[in-house]
Amino acid sequence: MIIPPLRRYRISVTGIFLALLVLPACSPPGFESDWTVEELYDYAMERVEQEDWLNALDAFRAITLGHSGSDIVDDALYHQGEMHINLEEYPLATLVFRRLISDFPHSPYSDESQYKLAYATFLQSNPPHLTQDKTFEAIRELQFFLQEYPDSEWSGEVHELLQECFDKVAEKDYRIGNLYYKLKDWEAARLYFGELLETYPMSNWASRAQYEIADSYAREGKHREAIEQFEIFIQSYPENERSAEAVERLSELRSSYVAPSLAEDGPASTDDTSYTDDPASTDGSSPAESESGNSP
Repeated sequence: MIIPPLRRYRISVTGIFLALLVLPACSPPGFESDWTVEELYDYAMERVEQEDWLNALDAFRAITLGHSGSDIVDDALYHQGEMHINLEEYPLATLVFRRLISDFPHSPYSDESQYKLAYATFLQSNPPHLTQDKTFEAIRELQFFLQEYPDSEWSGEVHELLQECFDKVAEKDYRIGNLYYKLKDWEAARLYFGELLETYPMSNWASRAQYEIADSYAREGKHREAIEQFEIFIQSYPENERSAEAVERLSELRSSYVAPSLAEDGPASTDDTSYTDDPASTDGSSPAESESGNSP
């Protein structure tokens, strides 16, 4: 799935750090105001090793605000962003990483900063049942990464986070479809499941959606459609935990189905006593009834 890219601007130091400049620029307790940039950096890294995120952040900020001409400002910015993530200050982290990418496009930290920017954005996203604006924003940032840094060593982490993003937005569609499924509104359920399969075919929710599409047709007595959808499930997800069950269901459907072209008096009856109206009858519970909000 391709998310339309965000418009990008070169962001000035003054503009992007307007919120940060209101913070105290003086040297906090722990180091002296006349320290060199190297002394500040060494102090900050010592604080990082001790997981003293707040004092490390203060030292890195002192470098970026008071030694803007130093050749280690991009190092300080990168670590400053990391400290904001450790302190769960995700909006500030995205500001810092965006500044680094904008002002130091050739920094060795630029690709990792793009990944961390997307990661900090994703950490601001809502639970699956709420709006997913931040998840979609993270997807855009990750796709921008793959476009700008195709050979980066961080590509593996980017693909993993992208999968997590897709799973999160797909889960919302699945839950809505599964609600209709449990209410036996088969057509509405298939509508949401179909959109999920079309938009997020690689998500971990796709197999559940495909199985329940097939099952909904069987419960509705539409055997031909059920056979087609179970065949798709088996071909698409041969290693799925429900594949054996799907094979058995398919065999039962084929044995009871009479093709319309072979019937002597019109289409075969849609009555099928091997299926009940209870969605839980296939294996004791529907996929959503057996889980309580956890991702697969």
